[in-house]
Amino acid sequence: MKYGKWSAILSIICGVGLLSCYVFASDTPQGLEYIILIVLFYGSLFLGILSLIYTVIAYYKKEKGFVKNVAPIVISFILLVYLLVFILMVIGLTSGP
Repeated sequence: MKYGKWSAILSIICGVGLLSCYVFASDTPQGLEYIILIVLFYGSLFLGILSLIYTVIAYYKKEKGFVKNVAPIVISFILLVYLLVFILMVIGLTSGP
């Protein structure tokens, strides 16, 4: 099993899941929309953590190639985007989360 490949795949799914939570959520989600957003958000967080664990395993098994480095890069990019949105909200340049 190539842990680096699965790490990259899971990190990209994590990023798409978190982005879709942000894009498709209404201001006050209710009912089924709320449940779907909760499952999507926490599922994406779980996949992000799992991808980082697979990255550590890939380094431990000394897999060759760049693919094992994709997950930390994608996760770092996601965190930077959320940090930037938070900073812009604090200084008042955006109108929502």
